[in-house]
Amino acid sequence: MEYISVEEARTRPGLRLVLTRGVPGPWSEAAKAIFRLRNVDYVPVAQIAGDPNAELVEWTRHRNAPIALYENEAPRVRWLELLDLAERLGSGPSLLPESRDERMFMVGLVNEIAGERGMGWNARLLMFHASILAQGETAPRNPMYAEYQYDPALIEVSTERVVEFLDFLAAHIKQQRGRGSHFLVGDQLTAADVYWACFSNMLQTLPPEQCPAPKGLRDIWGVLAKSIPGYDPVLIQHRDRIFADHLVLPMEF
Repeated sequence: MEYISVEEARTRPGLRLVLTRGVPGPWSEAAKAIFRLRNVDYVPVAQIAGDPNAELVEWTRHRNAPIALYENEAPRVRWLELLDLAERLGSGPSLLPESRDERMFMVGLVNEIAGERGMGWNARLLMFHASILAQGETAPRNPMYAEYQYDPALIEVSTERVVEFLDFLAAHIKQQRGRGSHFLVGDQLTAADVYWACFSNMLQTLPPEQCPAPKGLRDIWGVLAKSIPGYDPVLIQHRDRIFADHLVLPMEF
């Protein structure tokens, strides 16, 4: 993927989407997929994982990706803000269910995947913890540890939350299959399917020919599956179907 610099992005009109360059960060990959599915063109802007990203902070007051900047509107960083923008600017089938009850369920489900204290957040804490155990308590810590509120006393809680969510999602997928649906909400593709597909890489990464992630990242992501008792294969089966039918492979980042 061809990225432009923050300096160049500041002078561009339209939608600029700040993404983590060189790695398939699940928050960034989901944002890309949401805008693509809604037929919204954007210019990719490079953010470097773990870097201070000083120019980006000076421009947006945010260090991490994704960040959506549309014309002169305020930066958008939360997953629901990004989805709302894609729905407003885009065309074609909506990624939000028509039914109010299903919309409410979908928003809650995606937040359990991608929101603060959701599955992705807790999985990241488990990876931080594994790194500390491997390197020792006296090893220098990445500033991200404090930013994402790593606390070794809460690792057991993070593990429980991940397991509970995966168990819930597996049971829900089977329930949907039982009623003849291949989607997480209702009978159509929604943002919930997109977010689970992208975040499931943290649980079981797509093969290298489909997701050419660096080996170091694959090793880090491998921590999640090793930190829990196990997970239902239906979770990955659903992910694979969504990627095959609706998303782009091989992934490009």
